[in-house]
Amino acid sequence: MRFTPVTRFTLRSVAALVAGFTITFAGLLAHASADPTSVTHGKVARAAAVVNDIIISSYDLDQRIKLAMVTSGQQPSAELARRIRAQILRQLVDEMLQMLEAQKYNVKVTSKDVEEALNRIAQQNNITPQQINKMLDDNGIARTTLQQQLQADIAWQKLVQQRIAPRVTVSDEEVDETLARIRESASSTQYLAAEIFVPVESPEQDAQAKQSIENIRSQLEQGASFAGLARQFSKASTASAGGDLGWVTEADISAPEVAQTLAKMHPGSVSEPIRAAGGYYLIGLREKRTAAGSKPEKDPTPPPAATPPRPMQARITLATIQFTLAGDASKQKQEKVKNSAIKLYQTVHGCSNLSALANAEGAKTVPLGQVSVKDLAADFRKILERTPNGRATPPLRSASGVQMFVVCAGGMEPGTQAAQIEGKTEPFEMPTREEILNRLYKQELSMMARRYLRDLRRDATIDIRDN
Repeated sequence: MRFTPVTRFTLRSVAALVAGFTITFAGLLAHASADPTSVTHGKVARAAAVVNDIIISSYDLDQRIKLAMVTSGQQPSAELARRIRAQILRQLVDEMLQMLEAQKYNVKVTSKDVEEALNRIAQQNNITPQQINKMLDDNGIARTTLQQQLQADIAWQKLVQQRIAPRVTVSDEEVDETLARIRESASSTQYLAAEIFVPVESPEQDAQAKQSIENIRSQLEQGASFAGLARQFSKASTASAGGDLGWVTEADISAPEVAQTLAKMHPGSVSEPIRAAGGYYLIGLREKRTAAGSKPEKDPTPPPAATPPRPMQARITLATIQFTLAGDASKQKQEKVKNSAIKLYQTVHGCSNLSALANAEGAKTVPLGQVSVKDLAADFRKILERTPNGRATPPLRSASGVQMFVVCAGGMEPGTQAAQIEGKTEPFEMPTREEILNRLYKQELSMMARRYLRDLRRDATIDIRDN
Protein backbone atom coordinates (compact mmCIF):
# COMPACT_ATOMS: atom_id res chain seq x y z
CA MET A 1 0.00 0.00 0.00
CA ARG A 2 1.40 3.39 -1.03
CA PHE A 3 0.64 6.63 0.78
CA THR A 4 -0.29 9.15 -1.91
CA PRO A 5 -1.66 12.51 -0.75
CA VAL A 6 -4.56 13.31 -3.11
CA THR A 7 -6.91 16.27 -2.79
CA ARG A 8 -10.46 14.96 -2.80
CA PHE A 9 -13.85 16.32 -1.87
CA THR A 10 -14.14 15.23 1.76
CA LEU A 11 -16.81 15.48 4.41
CA ARG A 12 -15.05 17.61 6.98
CA SER A 13 -13.35 19.85 4.44
CA VAL A 14 -16.74 21.45 3.58
CA ALA A 15 -18.22 23.63 6.28
CA ALA A 16 -21.78 23.54 4.86
CA LEU A 17 -23.74 23.09 1.67
CA VAL A 18 -26.66 25.50 1.80
CA ALA A 19 -26.81 29.27 1.60
CA GLY A 20 -29.35 32.09 1.64
CA PHE A 21 -30.84 31.44 5.08
CA THR A 22 -29.91 31.17 8.73
CA ILE A 23 -29.63 27.61 10.04
CA THR A 24 -31.39 27.04 13.35
CA PHE A 25 -30.74 24.11 15.62
CA ALA A 26 -34.44 23.75 16.29
CA GLY A 27 -34.85 22.89 12.63
CA LEU A 28 -31.91 20.49 12.67
CA LEU A 29 -33.14 18.64 15.72
CA ALA A 30 -36.68 18.53 14.35
CA HIS A 31 -35.32 16.46 11.46
CA ALA A 32 -34.37 13.76 13.97
CA SER A 33 -37.77 12.19 14.57
CA ALA A 34 -39.18 11.34 17.97
CA ASP A 35 -41.12 8.47 16.39
CA PRO A 36 -39.07 5.33 15.61
CA THR A 37 -41.56 4.28 12.93
CA SER A 38 -41.67 7.62 11.11
CA VAL A 39 -41.90 7.57 7.32
CA THR A 40 -38.84 8.99 5.51
CA HIS A 41 -38.79 9.26 1.70
CA GLY A 42 -41.65 6.78 1.52
CA LYS A 43 -39.91 4.24 3.76
CA VAL A 44 -40.43 3.28 7.37
CA ALA A 45 -37.31 4.36 9.25
CA ARG A 46 -36.17 2.37 12.28
CA ALA A 47 -34.27 3.93 15.14
CA ALA A 48 -30.55 3.26 14.79
CA ALA A 49 -29.85 5.08 18.06
CA VAL A 50 -31.59 7.30 20.58
CA VAL A 51 -29.60 10.19 22.09
CA ASN A 52 -31.26 12.01 24.99
CA ASP A 53 -34.69 10.98 23.62
CA ILE A 54 -33.89 12.13 20.07
CA ILE A 55 -33.79 9.46 17.39
CA ILE A 56 -31.11 8.90 14.76
CA SER A 57 -32.92 6.93 12.07
CA SER A 58 -31.63 3.99 10.10
CA TYR A 59 -32.28 6.05 6.96
CA ASP A 60 -29.92 8.78 8.17
CA LEU A 61 -27.31 6.14 9.03
CA ASP A 62 -27.59 4.45 5.62
CA GLN A 63 -27.30 7.78 3.82
CA ARG A 64 -24.26 8.80 5.85
CA ILE A 65 -22.53 5.50 5.13
CA LYS A 66 -23.13 6.01 1.42
CA LEU A 67 -21.76 9.53 1.63
CA ALA A 68 -18.64 8.35 3.47
CA MET A 69 -17.91 5.70 0.84
CA VAL A 70 -18.39 8.02 -2.14
CA THR A 71 -16.42 10.99 -0.80
CA SER A 72 -13.45 8.88 0.32
CA GLY A 73 -12.88 7.75 -3.25
CA GLN A 74 -13.77 4.10 -2.76
CA GLN A 75 -15.99 1.74 -4.69
CA PRO A 76 -19.20 1.46 -2.63
CA SER A 77 -19.95 -2.12 -1.59
CA ALA A 78 -22.06 -4.00 0.94
CA GLU A 79 -18.90 -5.31 2.65
CA LEU A 80 -17.40 -1.84 3.08
CA ALA A 81 -20.72 -0.49 4.35
CA ARG A 82 -20.85 -3.29 6.92
CA ARG A 83 -17.31 -2.60 8.14
CA ILE A 84 -17.79 1.12 8.72
CA ARG A 85 -21.40 1.04 9.95
CA ALA A 86 -20.66 1.12 13.68
CA GLN A 87 -17.99 3.77 13.18
CA ILE A 88 -20.34 6.06 11.26
CA LEU A 89 -23.10 5.57 13.84
CA ARG A 90 -20.74 6.66 16.64
CA GLN A 91 -19.96 9.74 14.59
CA LEU A 92 -23.68 10.53 14.24
CA VAL A 93 -24.16 10.13 17.99
CA ASP A 94 -21.30 12.56 18.66
CA GLU A 95 -22.75 15.08 16.22
CA MET A 96 -26.14 14.91 17.91
CA LEU A 97 -24.50 15.60 21.28
CA GLN A 98 -22.56 18.49 19.74
CA MET A 99 -25.72 20.03 18.24
CA LEU A 100 -27.62 19.71 21.51
CA GLU A 101 -24.80 21.38 23.43
CA ALA A 102 -24.55 24.17 20.83
CA GLN A 103 -28.29 24.75 21.11
CA LYS A 104 -27.94 24.95 24.89
CA TYR A 105 -25.46 27.83 24.55
CA ASN A 106 -27.39 29.53 21.74
CA VAL A 107 -24.69 29.05 19.10
CA LYS A 108 -25.77 30.33 15.68
CA VAL A 109 -24.74 29.13 12.23
CA THR A 110 -25.48 31.81 9.66
CA SER A 111 -25.83 31.78 5.89
CA LYS A 112 -22.58 33.76 5.67
CA ASP A 113 -20.76 31.01 7.57
CA VAL A 114 -21.90 28.31 5.20
CA GLU A 115 -21.42 30.36 2.02
CA GLU A 116 -17.81 31.20 2.87
CA ALA A 117 -17.03 27.61 3.85
CA LEU A 118 -18.62 26.14 0.74
CA ASN A 119 -16.83 28.57 -1.56
CA ARG A 120 -13.53 27.80 0.15
CA ILE A 121 -13.76 24.04 -0.28
CA ALA A 122 -15.04 24.35 -3.85
CA GLN A 123 -12.06 26.56 -4.66
CA GLN A 124 -9.63 24.12 -3.03
CA ASN A 125 -10.94 21.32 -5.25
CA ASN A 126 -11.25 23.44 -8.42
CA ILE A 127 -14.98 22.87 -8.64
CA THR A 128 -18.12 24.94 -8.00
CA PRO A 129 -20.72 24.58 -5.24
CA GLN A 130 -23.16 23.49 -7.94
CA GLN A 131 -20.84 20.65 -8.89
CA ILE A 132 -20.76 19.51 -5.26
CA ASN A 133 -24.56 19.35 -5.29
CA LYS A 134 -24.51 17.46 -8.57
CA MET A 135 -22.02 14.96 -7.14
CA LEU A 136 -24.46 14.22 -4.33
CA ASP A 137 -27.41 13.96 -6.69
CA ASP A 138 -25.59 11.66 -9.10
CA ASN A 139 -24.81 9.26 -6.26
CA GLY A 140 -28.33 9.22 -4.82
CA ILE A 141 -27.37 11.04 -1.61
CA ALA A 142 -29.84 13.48 -0.08
CA ARG A 143 -28.31 16.94 0.29
CA THR A 144 -29.65 17.12 3.85
CA THR A 145 -27.29 14.25 4.74
CA LEU A 146 -24.25 16.41 4.11
CA GLN A 147 -25.93 19.50 5.52
CA GLN A 148 -26.56 17.91 8.91
CA GLN A 149 -23.00 16.66 9.34
CA LEU A 150 -21.41 19.91 8.30
CA GLN A 151 -23.76 22.11 10.29
CA ALA A 152 -22.88 20.11 13.39
CA ASP A 153 -19.19 20.54 12.63
CA ILE A 154 -19.51 24.33 12.27
CA ALA A 155 -21.53 24.56 15.49
CA TRP A 156 -19.02 22.48 17.44
CA GLN A 157 -16.09 24.58 16.26
CA LYS A 158 -17.92 27.75 17.28
CA LEU A 159 -18.84 26.28 20.64
CA VAL A 160 -15.26 25.19 21.30
CA GLN A 161 -14.00 28.68 20.44
CA GLN A 162 -16.61 30.23 22.69
CA ARG A 163 -16.28 28.02 25.76
CA ILE A 164 -12.82 26.41 25.64
CA ALA A 165 -10.47 28.65 23.66
CA PRO A 166 -10.39 31.41 26.31
CA ARG A 167 -9.03 28.85 28.81
CA VAL A 168 -6.16 27.65 26.61
CA THR A 169 -2.83 29.15 27.59
CA VAL A 170 0.63 28.56 26.12
CA SER A 171 3.48 30.05 28.13
CA ASP A 172 6.66 31.64 26.81
CA GLU A 173 8.57 28.86 28.56
CA GLU A 174 6.73 26.20 26.56
CA VAL A 175 7.54 27.98 23.31
CA ASP A 176 11.20 28.40 24.35
CA GLU A 177 11.51 24.71 25.26
CA THR A 178 9.99 23.63 21.93
CA LEU A 179 12.29 25.92 19.94
CA ALA A 180 15.34 24.66 21.85
CA ARG A 181 14.37 21.06 21.15
CA ILE A 182 13.93 21.81 17.44
CA ARG A 183 17.34 23.52 17.27
CA GLU A 184 18.97 20.49 18.90
CA SER A 185 17.36 18.13 16.41
CA ALA A 186 17.94 20.33 13.34
CA SER A 187 20.66 17.96 12.11
CA SER A 188 18.46 14.89 12.56
CA THR A 189 16.43 13.10 9.93
CA GLN A 190 13.21 14.93 9.08
CA TYR A 191 9.92 13.42 7.94
CA LEU A 192 7.07 14.92 5.92
CA ALA A 193 4.26 13.00 7.56
CA ALA A 194 0.53 12.90 8.27
CA GLU A 195 -1.49 11.28 11.05
CA ILE A 196 -4.87 9.78 11.85
CA PHE A 197 -5.67 9.51 15.56
CA VAL A 198 -8.50 7.58 17.22
CA PRO A 199 -8.62 8.22 20.99
CA VAL A 200 -9.19 5.63 23.73
CA GLU A 201 -11.06 7.46 26.47
CA SER A 202 -11.49 4.49 28.80
CA PRO A 203 -10.16 0.91 29.02
CA GLU A 204 -13.57 -0.37 27.94
CA GLN A 205 -13.27 1.53 24.63
CA ASP A 206 -9.89 0.08 23.62
CA ALA A 207 -11.30 -2.73 21.49
CA GLN A 208 -13.74 -0.36 19.79
CA ALA A 209 -11.00 2.16 18.98
CA LYS A 210 -8.71 -0.58 17.69
CA GLN A 211 -11.43 -1.85 15.37
CA SER A 212 -12.02 1.72 14.10
CA ILE A 213 -8.35 2.31 13.27
CA GLU A 214 -8.12 -1.10 11.56
CA ASN A 215 -11.19 -0.25 9.47
CA ILE A 216 -9.59 3.03 8.44
CA ARG A 217 -6.39 1.28 7.39
CA SER A 218 -8.43 -1.25 5.44
CA GLN A 219 -10.08 1.62 3.56
CA LEU A 220 -6.65 3.04 2.76
CA GLU A 221 -5.64 -0.32 1.33
CA GLN A 222 -8.68 -0.12 -0.94
CA GLY A 223 -7.51 3.22 -2.33
CA ALA A 224 -9.23 5.75 -0.06
CA SER A 225 -7.67 9.18 0.44
CA PHE A 226 -5.54 9.47 3.59
CA ALA A 227 -6.39 13.17 3.88
CA GLY A 228 -10.10 12.48 3.37
CA LEU A 229 -10.22 9.83 6.09
CA ALA A 230 -8.18 12.04 8.43
CA ARG A 231 -10.66 14.88 8.03
CA GLN A 232 -13.54 12.50 8.54
CA PHE A 233 -12.39 10.30 11.43
CA SER A 234 -9.21 11.67 13.06
CA LYS A 235 -9.54 13.38 16.44
CA ALA A 236 -6.09 15.02 16.31
CA SER A 237 -5.65 18.77 15.98
CA THR A 238 -4.39 18.15 12.43
CA ALA A 239 -7.70 16.62 11.25
CA SER A 240 -8.92 19.76 9.47
CA ALA A 241 -5.66 19.82 7.48
CA GLY A 242 -6.05 16.21 6.36
CA GLY A 243 -3.76 14.98 9.14
CA ASP A 244 -0.77 16.92 7.77
CA LEU A 245 2.07 17.22 10.31
CA GLY A 246 4.47 19.04 8.01
CA TRP A 247 8.21 18.41 8.38
CA VAL A 248 8.93 16.88 11.79
CA THR A 249 11.77 15.08 13.55
CA GLU A 250 11.49 12.24 16.02
CA ALA A 251 11.91 14.80 18.82
CA ASP A 252 8.76 16.61 17.64
CA ILE A 253 6.61 13.49 18.14
CA SER A 254 5.30 13.32 21.70
CA ALA A 255 4.44 9.61 21.60
CA PRO A 256 7.64 7.48 21.65
CA GLU A 257 5.87 4.55 19.96
CA VAL A 258 4.94 6.79 17.00
CA ALA A 259 8.45 8.27 16.74
CA GLN A 260 10.03 4.81 16.73
CA THR A 261 7.69 3.63 13.98
CA LEU A 262 8.29 6.76 11.89
CA ALA A 263 12.06 6.17 12.00
CA LYS A 264 11.60 2.75 10.36
CA MET A 265 9.22 3.84 7.61
CA HIS A 266 9.95 4.49 3.94
CA PRO A 267 8.48 7.32 1.83
CA GLY A 268 5.12 6.42 0.35
CA SER A 269 4.11 4.01 3.13
CA VAL A 270 1.43 3.91 5.81
CA SER A 271 2.12 2.39 9.21
CA GLU A 272 0.24 -0.38 10.91
CA PRO A 273 -2.00 0.83 13.78
CA ILE A 274 0.19 2.14 16.62
CA ARG A 275 -1.02 1.95 20.21
CA ALA A 276 0.32 4.90 22.18
CA ALA A 277 -0.74 6.98 25.16
CA GLY A 278 -4.27 8.24 24.54
CA GLY A 279 -5.23 6.01 21.62
CA TYR A 280 -4.29 4.57 18.23
CA TYR A 281 -2.38 6.23 15.39
CA LEU A 282 -1.86 5.67 11.68
CA ILE A 283 1.13 7.49 10.19
CA GLY A 284 1.62 8.23 6.50
CA LEU A 285 5.12 9.20 5.33
CA ARG A 286 5.43 11.28 2.15
CA GLU A 287 9.10 12.26 2.17
CA LYS A 288 12.22 11.79 4.29
CA ARG A 289 15.33 13.95 4.30
CA THR A 290 18.53 14.63 6.20
CA ALA A 291 19.14 18.23 7.16
CA ALA A 292 21.79 20.10 5.17
CA GLY A 293 25.29 19.81 6.61
CA SER A 294 24.61 16.64 8.57
CA LYS A 295 25.93 13.16 7.96
CA PRO A 296 23.43 11.00 6.07
CA GLU A 297 21.77 8.45 8.28
CA LYS A 298 21.49 4.83 7.28
CA ASP A 299 18.04 3.35 7.33
CA PRO A 300 17.49 0.75 10.07
CA THR A 301 15.72 -1.48 7.53
CA PRO A 302 16.49 -2.02 3.84
CA PRO A 303 14.36 -0.10 1.32
CA PRO A 304 11.75 -1.91 -0.77
CA ALA A 305 13.27 -3.96 -3.59
CA ALA A 306 12.75 -3.02 -7.21
CA THR A 307 9.94 -4.78 -9.08
CA PRO A 308 9.86 -5.44 -12.86
CA PRO A 309 7.08 -3.99 -15.02
CA ARG A 310 4.13 -6.18 -16.03
CA PRO A 311 3.05 -5.86 -19.67
CA MET A 312 -0.53 -5.23 -20.78
CA GLN A 313 -2.70 -8.34 -20.83
CA ALA A 314 -4.34 -9.82 -23.93
CA ARG A 315 -7.76 -8.56 -22.87
CA ILE A 316 -8.27 -5.24 -21.11
CA THR A 317 -11.24 -3.32 -19.72
CA LEU A 318 -11.69 0.18 -21.11
CA ALA A 319 -13.87 3.25 -20.52
CA THR A 320 -13.91 6.60 -22.30
CA ILE A 321 -14.14 10.18 -21.09
CA GLN A 322 -15.74 12.46 -23.67
CA PHE A 323 -15.90 16.25 -23.88
CA THR A 324 -18.27 17.68 -26.48
CA LEU A 325 -16.64 20.55 -28.38
CA ALA A 326 -17.98 22.04 -31.59
CA GLY A 327 -15.58 22.75 -34.42
CA ASP A 328 -16.36 26.48 -34.27
CA ALA A 329 -16.06 26.71 -30.47
CA SER A 330 -14.54 29.91 -29.12
CA LYS A 331 -10.93 30.01 -27.96
CA GLN A 332 -12.20 30.48 -24.41
CA LYS A 333 -14.30 27.32 -24.64
CA GLN A 334 -11.44 25.35 -26.20
CA GLU A 335 -9.08 26.47 -23.45
CA LYS A 336 -11.59 25.49 -20.76
CA VAL A 337 -12.05 22.00 -22.20
CA LYS A 338 -8.28 21.62 -22.62
CA ASN A 339 -7.65 22.50 -18.97
CA SER A 340 -10.43 20.18 -17.76
CA ALA A 341 -9.07 17.32 -19.87
CA ILE A 342 -5.55 17.82 -18.55
CA LYS A 343 -6.86 17.88 -14.97
CA LEU A 344 -8.69 14.57 -15.49
CA TYR A 345 -5.66 13.05 -17.20
CA GLN A 346 -3.60 13.87 -14.10
CA THR A 347 -6.14 12.81 -11.46
CA VAL A 348 -7.82 9.66 -12.79
CA HIS A 349 -6.76 6.59 -10.80
CA GLY A 350 -9.09 3.75 -11.73
CA CYS A 351 -12.72 3.56 -12.78
CA SER A 352 -14.52 3.28 -9.43
CA ASN A 353 -15.30 7.01 -9.20
CA LEU A 354 -14.66 7.91 -12.85
CA SER A 355 -18.21 9.08 -13.55
CA ALA A 356 -18.21 11.53 -10.63
CA LEU A 357 -14.81 12.96 -11.60
CA ALA A 358 -15.85 13.38 -15.22
CA ASN A 359 -19.22 14.93 -14.35
CA ALA A 360 -17.50 17.50 -12.15
CA GLU A 361 -15.51 18.64 -15.21
CA GLY A 362 -18.47 18.68 -17.60
CA ALA A 363 -17.60 15.41 -19.35
CA LYS A 364 -19.40 12.10 -19.66
CA THR A 365 -18.11 8.54 -19.38
CA VAL A 366 -18.95 5.48 -21.46
CA PRO A 367 -17.86 2.02 -20.26
CA LEU A 368 -16.59 -0.11 -23.15
CA GLY A 369 -16.11 -3.34 -21.20
CA GLN A 370 -13.51 -5.93 -22.11
CA VAL A 371 -11.78 -5.72 -25.49
CA SER A 372 -9.22 -7.91 -27.19
CA VAL A 373 -5.95 -6.06 -27.67
CA LYS A 374 -5.20 -7.84 -30.96
CA ASP A 375 -8.35 -6.33 -32.48
CA LEU A 376 -7.21 -2.75 -31.83
CA ALA A 377 -5.48 -0.53 -34.37
CA ALA A 378 -1.70 -0.75 -34.12
CA ASP A 379 -1.18 2.96 -33.29
CA PHE A 380 -3.87 2.90 -30.62
CA ARG A 381 -2.47 -0.33 -29.16
CA LYS A 382 0.93 1.35 -28.75
CA ILE A 383 -0.67 4.19 -26.79
CA LEU A 384 -2.44 1.75 -24.49
CA GLU A 385 0.75 -0.26 -23.95
CA ARG A 386 2.33 2.87 -22.45
CA THR A 387 -0.71 3.72 -20.29
CA PRO A 388 -0.47 2.36 -16.72
CA ASN A 389 -3.35 0.34 -15.35
CA GLY A 390 -6.01 2.64 -13.88
CA ARG A 391 -4.79 5.71 -15.77
CA ALA A 392 -6.02 7.63 -18.79
CA THR A 393 -4.44 8.10 -22.20
CA PRO A 394 -3.42 11.67 -23.11
CA PRO A 395 -6.38 13.75 -24.38
CA LEU A 396 -7.12 13.11 -28.06
CA ARG A 397 -9.00 15.49 -30.41
CA SER A 398 -11.94 13.80 -32.11
CA ALA A 399 -14.57 14.92 -34.59
CA SER A 400 -17.04 15.69 -31.77
CA GLY A 401 -14.65 17.07 -29.17
CA VAL A 402 -11.93 15.70 -26.88
CA GLN A 403 -11.66 12.07 -25.80
CA MET A 404 -9.56 9.99 -23.43
CA PHE A 405 -9.50 6.26 -22.83
CA VAL A 406 -9.10 4.85 -19.32
CA VAL A 407 -7.56 1.42 -18.72
CA CYS A 408 -9.80 0.05 -15.95
CA ALA A 409 -8.23 -3.43 -15.72
CA GLY A 410 -5.62 -5.57 -17.43
CA GLY A 411 -3.30 -2.72 -18.28
CA MET A 412 0.46 -2.53 -17.87
CA GLU A 413 1.90 -2.22 -14.35
CA PRO A 414 5.06 -0.07 -14.25
CA GLY A 415 8.03 -1.38 -12.33
CA THR A 416 9.38 0.30 -9.23
CA GLN A 417 12.90 1.25 -8.31
CA ALA A 418 14.44 0.60 -4.95
CA ALA A 419 14.02 3.63 -2.70
CA GLN A 420 17.03 5.93 -2.68
CA ILE A 421 16.78 8.32 0.25
CA GLU A 422 20.21 8.31 1.86
CA GLY A 423 22.07 11.57 1.49
CA LYS A 424 19.04 13.60 0.37
CA THR A 425 19.50 17.05 1.84
CA GLU A 426 17.46 20.22 1.83
CA PRO A 427 17.82 23.47 3.78
CA PHE A 428 16.19 23.31 7.20
CA GLU A 429 14.11 26.33 8.16
CA MET A 430 13.48 27.00 11.83
CA PRO A 431 9.82 27.70 12.62
CA THR A 432 9.02 31.11 14.04
CA ARG A 433 7.83 31.68 17.61
CA GLU A 434 4.38 32.46 16.21
CA GLU A 435 4.26 29.13 14.34
CA ILE A 436 5.31 27.23 17.47
CA LEU A 437 2.76 29.11 19.57
CA ASN A 438 0.01 28.30 17.07
CA ARG A 439 0.97 24.61 16.98
CA LEU A 440 0.97 24.25 20.76
CA TYR A 441 -2.30 26.19 21.03
CA LYS A 442 -4.05 23.88 18.53
CA GLN A 443 -2.80 20.76 20.30
CA GLU A 444 -4.05 21.97 23.68
CA LEU A 445 -7.39 23.13 22.26
CA SER A 446 -7.91 19.80 20.50
CA MET A 447 -7.19 17.83 23.68
CA MET A 448 -9.61 19.96 25.73
CA ALA A 449 -12.31 19.64 23.04
CA ARG A 450 -11.98 15.84 23.14
CA ARG A 451 -12.42 15.91 26.91
CA TYR A 452 -15.47 18.14 26.51
CA LEU A 453 -17.10 15.67 24.12
CA ARG A 454 -16.11 12.76 26.38
CA ASP A 455 -17.96 14.43 29.26
CA LEU A 456 -21.02 14.96 27.07
CA ARG A 457 -21.06 11.25 26.21
CA ARG A 458 -20.67 10.29 29.86
CA ASP A 459 -23.62 12.44 30.96
CA ALA A 460 -25.90 11.54 28.03
CA THR A 461 -28.48 8.80 27.70
CA ILE A 462 -27.45 6.86 24.58
CA ASP A 463 -29.33 3.79 23.35
CA ILE A 464 -27.68 2.05 20.37
CA ARG A 465 -30.30 -0.07 18.59
CA ASP A 466 -28.62 -0.78 15.26
CA ASN A 467 -27.11 -4.25 15.03
